[in-house]
Order: sequence, then C-alpha cells, then structure tokens
Amino acid sequence: MSSMVYVVNQNGNADIARINNPELKGSQYQDPTRLDENLRIACLMRDGYTCQHCAKRHVRLQAHHIVFRQHGGKDTLSNLLTLCEQCHCRLHQGKITLKAQGVSGHLDQIAQRTMQGKSHLYATLGARAALLTIFGYQTAALRKARSLEKRHDADALCIATYHSGEPIPYHREHFYHISFRPRRTRRQYHDLPRKGQGRVKYQVNEQVAGFHKGDVVLVKGKYVKQINSIYSNGRLAFKRVKGEPPSALPKDCQMLSRERTILWEKVA
Repeated sequence: MSSMVYVVNQNGNADIARINNPELKGSQYQDPTRLDENLRIACLMRDGYTCQHCAKRHVRLQAHHIVFRQHGGKDTLSNLLTLCEQCHCRLHQGKITLKAQGVSGHLDQIAQRTMQGKSHLYATLGARAALLTIFGYQTAALRKARSLEKRHDADALCIATYHSGEPIPYHREHFYHISFRPRRTRRQYHDLPRKGQGRVKYQVNEQVAGFHKGDVVLVKGKYVKQINSIYSNGRLAFKRVKGEPPSALPKDCQMLSRERTILWEKVA
C-alpha cells in the first residue's frame, strides 16, 4: 500500500444539485452541501445541532442563509442558521417565517476558531505530504459494503484503502490501543480553601514507595497495569477492568516501566 496521501478535489463542471433535483430554482440552490464543509459544520456546531425554528434534534440539519445569496447574502458564519430539512424547505416555499435572527457573536467566534483550527491542521499536514480527506459517510458506505463491524480499526482500514481499493483482510492480531496519561494531575488544588489550611493540594501523594503516576507495574505477578493515581491511603489506582484489581498496595506491585505517558496495549 502506498504511503503517499492525496488531496481530493471535488470541484467539477457538472451541476450536481440540478442532477439530484432538476426542479431547483432560485434560492433553493442554497443547499448546505454547496457550502464550504468547514463553514457548514461550524454553523451546526454553534447551534448545538438543533433546528433554530422547531428545536428538533437528531434529524437531518442544513445551514440556511439568513440573507439569501440572491439578495447579497454572504457565505459567512454570522449569516448562517441551522434549520432542519423540513423547516428549510417550508421557509423557501414561503410557508413559515423565521423567528430566530442568528446567535451571539461570541458563539460565532468559538465555532469559527474551532473550524479554523481544523483547517490549520490540514494545512500543516499538507505542507509535509499530499493530503487526502474523506467524509464519514464515505467511510461508512465502504465499511458496510465490506461487511465490517462498526469499529474504529475497521474504519481505519477503510480510510487507508478508500481510493486504492486494495483489499486488506480484517483481523485483530496486530491491533493496538494507544492511550495517553499525563505525568501530572491537571487539578492541582481543591476548589475552595479550607479553614486554617488555605489551599489544599488535590493529589495527596505524588509518589509512594518509589511508584509514580504513569508507572507501568505488574500486579501480583499477573496483571500489567498503569498507575492512574495514588489514593490518600497509599494504594495505587488503575483503570477499572472487569475481573482485574482496580487498586493495589505498593508491596504487591513490581515496576516494569517508569512514568510512561503513552501506553501501547495489544487488543485482545
């Protein structure tokens, strides 16, 4: 399989909107799929994935131009509003009038910056290699066509082979789960000062018997665990896994690796 990554250019001369619906006229061309995808997602994200007219969620949503394009409306986040497909259609048919007039500039900025960060990531990666992006529905369609389970690793295989069509057998013999564990607890102090004590540290024990947060240990000669935190009673705490100990005394643990921030675990 080639290591090259390619950019997909979806622009073309064919009028895809008219192919899908020959009856389109005027402002009906304001279908959200014709927007820049980042801008459309930013609109839906800002509005909480909720129709701003009927308040429905978990339905097909579209980005509506508050000021129509034919009246000079721009493709900007402040001129977009999330509507469900039904309300959007009824609005352009003149059957309903919008009560909502957009949301706060503060929320606009949050959504815009989020999507700008995504664009920055694409630009940074694209400077190192040709970049290919595909949408979730494309991955889902290929996964279903290959009769694969709905799992992250199955999606990864579909993404990697979407354009090459290279068949790769799906098995879990060489799959790993990668997790990150920071060396320090983000929360340093309890929220409120305590009478006579002032600000009290949230993490009572930063180390016990030479063990620190992030250390990988062998528990009772059987379980390989990473230390998530150290309880105030001195017990070492681990990620909870059914049938395995959630914590242990330091005397029952053997050091395997110190303060690992990234942990690779073979998927069973």
